[in-house]
Amino acid sequence: MGKEHSLTIKYKSISLIGSQAKHNQDAYAEFQIPGGYGFAICDGINGKEGGGAIASKMAIESIKRQFRNTQFKNPQKALTNALTLANFQLYDHIQKNERFKGMGASCGIVLVLDELVYYAYIGNVRFYIVRDNTIYRLTRDHTKAHTALSQNKITQDNLESDPGYYIVDRALGFQKDVNFSVCKQPLSMEEGDALLLTSDGLFKELTESQIAEVVNDPDASVDFMATNLAQKADQAGGKDNITLTLMHVFDPHKVPYAPEAGEKTEIVEGRKGVPKVVWIVIGVIGLIALLYGISEIAFNHENVTKEVQPKESVADTQPKDTIKPARKEQLEKKIEEPQGIKPEFIPYKIQKGDNFYRLGIRFNVTVQMLERVNNVQAKRLRLGQRVRIPVKAVHKVEKGEILSSIAEKYHTPVKDILKANKLDNADRLREGMELNIPLQYDDIIAE
Repeated sequence: MGKEHSLTIKYKSISLIGSQAKHNQDAYAEFQIPGGYGFAICDGINGKEGGGAIASKMAIESIKRQFRNTQFKNPQKALTNALTLANFQLYDHIQKNERFKGMGASCGIVLVLDELVYYAYIGNVRFYIVRDNTIYRLTRDHTKAHTALSQNKITQDNLESDPGYYIVDRALGFQKDVNFSVCKQPLSMEEGDALLLTSDGLFKELTESQIAEVVNDPDASVDFMATNLAQKADQAGGKDNITLTLMHVFDPHKVPYAPEAGEKTEIVEGRKGVPKVVWIVIGVIGLIALLYGISEIAFNHENVTKEVQPKESVADTQPKDTIKPARKEQLEKKIEEPQGIKPEFIPYKIQKGDNFYRLGIRFNVTVQMLERVNNVQAKRLRLGQRVRIPVKAVHKVEKGEILSSIAEKYHTPVKDILKANKLDNADRLREGMELNIPLQYDDIIAE
């Protein structure tokens, strides 16, 4: 019988604007899925009046929602569904906003499950594996040059010099129905593998051999290698945003491992047996808990039976005559409530460096909406001008409140509230502070 073992994956994501770029239009996500981890990178593409950063963020948020607390049996199908949903939501948003015509996003997603790696992509986000000191590209760019190559209009020798080598001809949001690439067979991880998901800002500046040279450093941590890759690309030109996620696979049973501070690790699959003494302790604890639970139930049976209420999802599916009167009134009230959010408007004075595009990113609203509510064109803004910005709410912080509870109350991510209020971290909250709660891209606005 062969030696049983488990593999551990360490990972690091990093995103740099690029020394010659003005805005970061890339976005990335690290998210947990049942039995493993997921990673995604989106590279935004500007429309008529920008919007690349909005496109990448919308796509990333859609992907995270698709995988959050979701069980799936077929990873390839889950990847297909995630990209399909992201494309639909982005395309729908673009159709409703004329100024964003042409906006889109390249995207790559990687799932790590039970020592297998699944991936899907569209555009020119690339996925590499470095194995045995050799780098292999697992994706083919969806660009005009690669399309021309597939149609025999150019040769392989002329591919990289073609003007369309970095021009994407397929991306999320471009069309209502898009074709994207999904791996036919998962990749089996091996000890020592390095997996790299990256936007084009990296491989525009570094050759694949240069990337492999950095990743093949046996004395470097995954944090160091990822940071080193991004910085080298920035120093080599930095004309575009540089965003990457680097994953390193190793066997902790062969190499003693002590986690570094802040480093993330994930056991992909564990097969090593648990010592018998551990099971004995667990059994004793479980027996004590069971006996305690039985005594509690016997003592408080009457109170417990009075307090137990049916879950909402069950009540909603029962016949109307089985729903208690109070619950029935709540459901009827909920149905009668108008759909959509009626935003509040906060006053804002245009400062140096402000424009509707940047304010739109900060408060999750479109340039078109800001122009409409202020009756002014974006290009006619002037320093010191007073405008109105729509938000979901203005919340006054009460004593003892924490940001996570405020975020849950308004169904808004903590990071969006921090961004809208220009806060570095949640610890800066103080009693009486007024927080602007930003709208979300998928909110329905009642106008």
